[in-house]
Amino acid sequence: MSERVCAKSDSGSTQILIKLAAALTALIAIGLGLWHWIQEHQDALPPPDSKPGRALLRQYQQITHEIWLILLLLTLGYLIYQIYKNKRKEELNKRDRNDQTVNNILRFVIKNPIATILFVVYTIGMISGTTYLYKDMTGWYPDLVKGHFLENLSIRQSFVDETMRRTDYRFFPLAHQDLHILSWFTIHIKTWMLLSAAELVSIVALSIKFLNDLQTGKAAQQSAILLITCLLLIHPSTGTAFFHVIYCERLLCLIFMLYITSYLDYRNTRKSSSRHLTFLWALLGIYIKDIAIVLFIIPAGSIWLADKIYKHKGDQKIVSEKEVSQDNKLEQWLVSLILIFTTSYIYLALIPSGYAAEGAYNEDTAHKIILDFRFYIFAIIALTRVALTLKDKTRFNLLDGINVAGFAYAAALGLTYKFNATSYLALPFQLIATINIGWLWIQTIERNKRLKNKPMITLTGAALTSVLILGIDHTTTANTFSNKLSEQKLEQASIQTTYEKLYKVSLKVRETGDDVNLIIHQDSRLSSDRHLNRIPYKSLIEYEPIRAEFIVKDGAGKGKIYTPKKGDIVANLDRDIDVLAPIVKNMETKIIYRHNSTPRSGLILRITEIDS
Repeated sequence: MSERVCAKSDSGSTQILIKLAAALTALIAIGLGLWHWIQEHQDALPPPDSKPGRALLRQYQQITHEIWLILLLLTLGYLIYQIYKNKRKEELNKRDRNDQTVNNILRFVIKNPIATILFVVYTIGMISGTTYLYKDMTGWYPDLVKGHFLENLSIRQSFVDETMRRTDYRFFPLAHQDLHILSWFTIHIKTWMLLSAAELVSIVALSIKFLNDLQTGKAAQQSAILLITCLLLIHPSTGTAFFHVIYCERLLCLIFMLYITSYLDYRNTRKSSSRHLTFLWALLGIYIKDIAIVLFIIPAGSIWLADKIYKHKGDQKIVSEKEVSQDNKLEQWLVSLILIFTTSYIYLALIPSGYAAEGAYNEDTAHKIILDFRFYIFAIIALTRVALTLKDKTRFNLLDGINVAGFAYAAALGLTYKFNATSYLALPFQLIATINIGWLWIQTIERNKRLKNKPMITLTGAALTSVLILGIDHTTTANTFSNKLSEQKLEQASIQTTYEKLYKVSLKVRETGDDVNLIIHQDSRLSSDRHLNRIPYKSLIEYEPIRAEFIVKDGAGKGKIYTPKKGDIVANLDRDIDVLAPIVKNMETKIIYRHNSTPRSGLILRITEIDS
């Protein structure tokens, strides 16, 4: 009876998958046809840069994204229901047990004091000196305070525009949405950094869980945990991505780790709850970054292919065709995400970008591949596993699947933008590389019979290995962890301190009875809509280099051409000080404040004389 029910369920799932694939294929064909028609009949539509064209584009993006979001939420709701239902069934076969989360955390802290200290120090470093005036935050944060803190649970248009209103062929609608939701509850940047730290700790913990579940026997010991912690935390890609909150690679890595741990749990236990959970994480993951799909379909596709090969070879571990069919049902659904992603991309990104005709975000990019020492370590481990698999000395498993995905991700990044192994963009690849190094350590050191009862030796070895790898990182690249960190903290301090000084200087000038006319460069990220409206100026003037003119952007004379005069304040907050050269040409100025001696410094000048 049970076998007939399973067979019926399996057959029903296949039929649903076939119908879904057919429907998506039809939608893809229709979408491509619509895109082609738009390219050939631009005259039938209003020009994209006209007011009706912009309105049409905005309305299209709003409608399509709302339909997509409703469908996504319904699908997630169904998956969550299935996970809950199946978990309840699975728990009936187990003895009740209390939640041991707190005890597990305390046990980890007691057994891994060095790793715990690293986490604490790292979190303090992430929070310390973090400001709202850093890079993209200048664009996101003003939108949070427009409602005077009275509209907490409201849509933040800045996050929507950044992800769901783009027309440059980029596609990452769920990027930064963790921050979007977090902003409903708090707008304090240091609280956001605590979430970022929690994501990093979770990624490390999930990496260790994945390695533990990958093998039978004793779990990873202190030495492996220390090694993984050091290598994940102390790398320029991690330092850039986690010491501020503007990079979606943080969320992508977290979702990826949740995906592969639930996927491995399903491969080990065949639990229905794990199957639905794996698909849920994969469905979310493909929308966080445009090339993220390779991280979620390639492991499944390679596992599916490997199972078929083992079956063809008559592997005794695969007992029947029916078991293979049931085992690979999840892989079939995961691979079907290609069609789901393609359909979404065509309607949400390709069609509006084709109509807007602004060009691709990466069209001027020099496609490069820059490798680091860890890439070569990863390549040696991954290729060695391939060689052993081909010789039938080991079985292809999920670790090999994510290794293939790691290579594919690096290639995709190189083809679409550039792959620099030290960049925050390479963080998902570095995560996979670290997992492989951790696996090698467990296999060669922690499972070594001679070292099994010598924890201090293995712990010391892990510390020395970490120092060795970090030392090679430091000596073989200019983009080191410490350089990235110091550069980022210095820039944040410069912008924040210069902004505070500019406010005090402007207030002091106004108190003397003089007008405060503030001149900035057009390229500055700060503007009247981005924080500068809080400076007590009479007029805010921007220098436009193309026209070589000064235009009043806010305050008295808004929209008019302005002629600088004695007493005006010229400020640079977030660019190289060279941008001020054309502004102060033929002028004598007095330095009111300069944050540091580097070219990337906050600078406040006051005009003392204008040459005729």
